[in-house]
Amino acid sequence: MNVKDKVVLVFVAHQDDETIGCGGTIAKWSQAGASVHVCFMTDGATGYQQGSGLESEITSIRMIEAHRACSILGVKTVTTLGLPCQEIANNKQTFHKVIQKIREVQPNIVITHSQICKHRDHKITSSIVEESCWKSTEDILEELGTTHNVDLLLQCEILDPFENPDFVVDITHHYDAKCEAMAVYTSQRGVIPGIEQYLNGISLVRGYSCGPNRRAEAFKRLGNLPYKL
Repeated sequence: MNVKDKVVLVFVAHQDDETIGCGGTIAKWSQAGASVHVCFMTDGATGYQQGSGLESEITSIRMIEAHRACSILGVKTVTTLGLPCQEIANNKQTFHKVIQKIREVQPNIVITHSQICKHRDHKITSSIVEESCWKSTEDILEELGTTHNVDLLLQCEILDPFENPDFVVDITHHYDAKCEAMAVYTSQRGVIPGIEQYLNGISLVRGYSCGPNRRAEAFKRLGNLPYKL
């Protein structure tokens, strides 16, 4: 896929989901000339290990980590809606915030979570983003910005692999950047132990579709709007 001059919006729930799910793709597409933007749904407030003493500072720590990680990956802007972690509600207020972000960024491609994820924040983020991409096209809600058509909406893998991916992106030459970005998230090491081994394994499994000794990230299309060829 030629992504030069394309605008990509990665809309995920938590600070580190962008790196786990599509960090290599972000790095590859950024280097190829795409303008990649990342927006988090939540403040990440519940993402700390018991007994770590990070409770009072975790929201600021996670955003600092996110900015550093996204800088490594070549992301243009990093923002958050700041919704309470594990309390995302699919209501009008949140729906409109997501529409507004899509209309603000005007992306050609949006990447969000898979709806098979176990995590409630991931599933509801995916559902809201899917509907918001469609609603952003309608010539209503002028206060939320200029209408916009998203060309392609993709789901990425976090810790629940797809049964049959629709696309794989070869990240062989950008896997080191993904690992470097992941290493920035020191606050999450106790929350997701062994994440490095998981990323190593899943990237090799997905890379097999690209050839021997390759690494890749997998995606599925989301929604029922037709893709314009």
